[in-house]
Amino acid sequence: MARFSCFFIVFLTINLHLLSAQTVTKVLISGWGGQHDLDVKSAFYIGYSSYDSTEFTGEVVLYSQSLQNSFEYAQQNGFEMILRSTTGLSVGLQLAPDYPSVRLVMPSGSNSFVPTYSGDIINSPVIICGAGVDSNITGYKIDFYSIDPITGTNLSSFSNGYIAGQIAFIANSLQCSIDSAQYSARSTGSNDGVFDTYSGFGTIMIERALADALPVELAFFTGTLNGNRIELRWRTETELNNYGFYIERSTENSDWLALDFIEGHGNSNSPKYYNFDDTDIRQSNNYYYRLKQIDNDGTFEYSDVVTVTVGVPVLFALSQNYPNPFNPETRIDFRLTEKQNVSLRVYNMLGELVKELVNEEKPAGSYSVTFDGTNVPSGIYVYRIQTEGFSENKKMTLIK
Repeated sequence: MARFSCFFIVFLTINLHLLSAQTVTKVLISGWGGQHDLDVKSAFYIGYSSYDSTEFTGEVVLYSQSLQNSFEYAQQNGFEMILRSTTGLSVGLQLAPDYPSVRLVMPSGSNSFVPTYSGDIINSPVIICGAGVDSNITGYKIDFYSIDPITGTNLSSFSNGYIAGQIAFIANSLQCSIDSAQYSARSTGSNDGVFDTYSGFGTIMIERALADALPVELAFFTGTLNGNRIELRWRTETELNNYGFYIERSTENSDWLALDFIEGHGNSNSPKYYNFDDTDIRQSNNYYYRLKQIDNDGTFEYSDVVTVTVGVPVLFALSQNYPNPFNPETRIDFRLTEKQNVSLRVYNMLGELVKELVNEEKPAGSYSVTFDGTNVPSGIYVYRIQTEGFSENKKMTLIK
């Protein structure tokens, strides 16, 4: 799970508490059956408990079928992870993208020190594992290597089970997806986040992964009044398991209203920029904003509150509509310096009334009105504002 760390002037850091529910609950051992697959299952349990002796309480099932059949079975029955106990890496790489809800973990494909994968390991749809004590000595171009906990002779199929157990433990401890756990294991592995062609990201360092899991680190969150809208801008430095942000607003610093949702970048160790414009600014007031950052597992945390003060306009104003030309809708902004009756009407070029947008008493403030031209023909239209002491006309163009 991500920790939402907000760095404002006071550099506030907020850590979310871990929940108890598991992310990895069902694991499928796919192979040809027999003692070998039972040993891969044992390696998974050993890897899962290797950090603090926590036992895996989910379901681990042996399934003696092809990898294609294994994927279909796993998807239909809610398995989150497949451990392939045999070779067939090329087939796994081909099938994995078609089953995004199931994560495949496979041995490197050779117990000899030869390259077994020529693609981009960083974006590989399969977690590829090698074996070795101090370095990988099996097929290389891998994600991680580990000990062989079953025979001690560095067989990659057993290190594969061990590594899968470690990743499942990280996912369940951090309450994040398997992808996020893999990302965290890479960045905190024995190679310190650096990929090496022969040993991948090294061995998984569970203690570091749990302690140093990248938070959703908010560098800044600002709000600025620009005309008749408030522009919200924020940037994250890092993201882990970030589903996204709800933008919430209040005029009393309570009773918050969700304005919109902005999708996050999931996992990232580089700056990401976000923005949202609030155009529903109806009157002078204090407007309060906060971000509700949500992890993929549904947990959330709030940012600090940003306050934007919208004062009483010093001049009457009617803005040019936006967009212009438009089809079929456009926005018209205007400002009032005091409380009074106001009308805003749209006319065609013959002077005929097309639509009355406003005709009421309004307090001082800034306003936005939408004109919908769905039921009128293309052409040039005039919109006119009229108050007790101010009037103005502007033209706008509808193009269908």
